[in-house]
Amino acid sequence: MYLASRLLKQFEWLRRSSALRLSLLLSVVFACGFAIAILVALILGESAIEKRIDTSLVALAGASELEDVRGEGPAMILRARDDLDGLPKPFERAVRRGGGTVELERALFRSDVWRVLVTKDSEGEPVMVAVPLEESEQVQELLGSILWTTALIVIALTLAIGFGAGLLAQRRIALINRTLSRLADGDLSARTEHIRAKDDLDDIARQLDTTAAELERLVSQTRHLSASIAHDLRTPLARLRAQLEMLPDGQGRSAALEEAERLSQIFDTIMRVARIEAAQGKDGFELVALDNLTTDVFEIFEAVVEDEGKKLTLETVSHSEVEADRQMLVQAMANLIQNALVHGGQNITLFAQGQTIGVYDDGAGVDPSQFGEIIKPMVRLDEARSSEGSGLGLALVRAVADRHGAKLEISQVKPQGLKVALNFADL
Repeated sequence: MYLASRLLKQFEWLRRSSALRLSLLLSVVFACGFAIAILVALILGESAIEKRIDTSLVALAGASELEDVRGEGPAMILRARDDLDGLPKPFERAVRRGGGTVELERALFRSDVWRVLVTKDSEGEPVMVAVPLEESEQVQELLGSILWTTALIVIALTLAIGFGAGLLAQRRIALINRTLSRLADGDLSARTEHIRAKDDLDDIARQLDTTAAELERLVSQTRHLSASIAHDLRTPLARLRAQLEMLPDGQGRSAALEEAERLSQIFDTIMRVARIEAAQGKDGFELVALDNLTTDVFEIFEAVVEDEGKKLTLETVSHSEVEADRQMLVQAMANLIQNALVHGGQNITLFAQGQTIGVYDDGAGVDPSQFGEIIKPMVRLDEARSSEGSGLGLALVRAVADRHGAKLEISQVKPQGLKVALNFADL
């Protein structure tokens, strides 16, 4: 059952492919139309043959005189309309209808299908004339077999061509989709590298590459600018702090030093975020046991949290390892604990559950509509503006998650609180 489920999941794209569905739909419509056309042709052909035979029967009866040629044989039966003795019952029913095609249970003169017509002979006397349709039936059956065989071949080719065309279109759409996914995951070097210009999909791929190149340039420029600004300001800030430390002791000096320290930490965080976002590859990555990592972080920060009058709890459910940069994960957990210390409730929980690690608290929480805002750099909600912080804590956590290809999950805790986690399950 598990193997079948995995196989079905691998071919899930077949069901979701709009290009493939459209190609197959058009192929099925064509195939149905072709089959209907053949069916109509066979019906009309049969009707035309019957009309031609009826015309021949009228001409044959009109050129004969019943008393001279009355008789029956394998090629024709000619009798007076009321003289049907010895003929099978279907002939009588056909005569009452004025004629028609008769199918016999037993062959008469080696034929079990006859065409019957009531008309008049050369003297104007009503007669029944009938001829076997054995040869006509054979011809029509042969014609039908040829047409249906041709139809099956054409329909199979149409479906195969439609399926192939759909697959080709799907491959190009999948390439565009993979490129967009890589860009969304932070890989700004992703390109379709599609240089042909045959149709609108090629135009979309080329435009995507152009847009991605411009986006990479702008983001790189912005990151470089923010890191440069932070780096350039560190030197005058260090000088300012040195000058402040030379001032006489006093309340003003202490407040100024604290403010200088806060600014220094902001610049350091900006530079760390820039370095994390600019990093490529997996240099520095190793197998990290998430339960051991959270245990180490808990031992470091338990006393810090208690000094703030709050309680830090550790929850580890199962052992799991991921390939990651240990120092980055420690920094991310430290930022989450610090965020909960400043904005959360009295009880803070650090947890490792399977391939997910994170922090949750029992504070007031955040409205779900604001989840997308709190992970942006330098963004602080109105409720948080009265407390300490720079608005960079969760931005750094998001940068760490993106660097590892993990999913940053933010959710509410019942009855109240906020939960922030890094999910490595898809790695």
